[in-house]
Amino acid sequence: MTLDKQGGSSDSAGIGAAHAHRQPKKLIFAPGDIAAPYHSPNPQSASSSANANANITSPPNPAISMPAPTPIPSQLLPAHTNTTPPSSNLPVSLPPSTAPTPLANAALVSHPARAHQFLTNPPLTISQLNLKNPFHQFNAWFRDPRLPPSSAPETCTLATASLPSGRVSARTLYLKELDERGWVVYSNWGGRWGKGGQVFGNGEGGIGGSEAAGQQEGNRWAALTFHWPAVERQVRVEGLVEELSREESETYWRTRERGSQIGGWASQQSKVLWEVGPEGATTAGSSGAGAGAGADAARTTIDGEMNELVNGDDMEDLDDGRSILEDRVKQIETRFADTEEIPLPPFWGGVRIVPESVEFWQGRKSRLHDRFRYVRVHGEGETGEETAKAFRWRVQRLSP
Repeated sequence: MTLDKQGGSSDSAGIGAAHAHRQPKKLIFAPGDIAAPYHSPNPQSASSSANANANITSPPNPAISMPAPTPIPSQLLPAHTNTTPPSSNLPVSLPPSTAPTPLANAALVSHPARAHQFLTNPPLTISQLNLKNPFHQFNAWFRDPRLPPSSAPETCTLATASLPSGRVSARTLYLKELDERGWVVYSNWGGRWGKGGQVFGNGEGGIGGSEAAGQQEGNRWAALTFHWPAVERQVRVEGLVEELSREESETYWRTRERGSQIGGWASQQSKVLWEVGPEGATTAGSSGAGAGAGADAARTTIDGEMNELVNGDDMEDLDDGRSILEDRVKQIETRFADTEEIPLPPFWGGVRIVPESVEFWQGRKSRLHDRFRYVRVHGEGETGEETAKAFRWRVQRLSP
């Protein structure tokens, strides 16, 4: 399945492809790529930035009185900034073995507070939440001044599952946009080897599709998790994946460095380049002139068994498949040498997770965390193009 709308399947039209003519309003755009003023640690500059961007940085409900957060505990700061001397009450070292020996158990239970305790935030109550709009609530948490750009708050984990096996896989990505329909991430979705095959299926093969590959049904359900340990918060999003229009993907593509654009073309993401096993090592080489050629990998057996590779003296000189990727990069560089603006690959682009539920989690003492979940309530006459203004939500407090 490619992300090029000109070659897209009709199946995606019912899940939101029809909204391509209208781009939703963005609350967050490319936070890791474009300098943003709202993370300034200087209160004065942060205030002026908020005035300049009042339409997106103002709290969702100014009338709500937010308790002042406490400073981040020293144990959560990087090791080089933690000047707190070690407690003399702590043992010099615990037994090196994790086996449940009497000595190990005694050392563990004698220090019951060894695990991190959640003490940063005041209680999270319903009065502090924007009950009508979890997008604005996320935006407020994302712009917490205690989360500077250096902490990469846009880092998230995307989980998908294959059908019919139900096998789940997860990977770390960067949030690139939050708009009034959902959370947007960008990646290579063309291969059947990873998330592209899980989400869109492998019936069309994507890049490098094989006739031997069985028809795999796509699974549009996905989960996105943000974890911000410095402020002891998490946000969990569950929903359906919809493709962005090519126009929307190109807008972000233009923000990427040229080297990243070359890499986007060159990498057949998650395809095996080299492997070693009991029968020996093999490497996969591509016969295509450039990325996306769709040709099957030619596998060449490397002489030697696994034990010879592991125990040999020439491991440093062993080609472990990196050269294949570097050769592809050179091919793409040559291909676009005279091209000022590298085009968007048809297999690369953005997807939006349109939420069915959004949970806001805040750590509390004794693991009695505060958890509030927004569950979307569907109504009659929905077209699939609704935005946050039309979404309706049921808000629940969950047991920790």
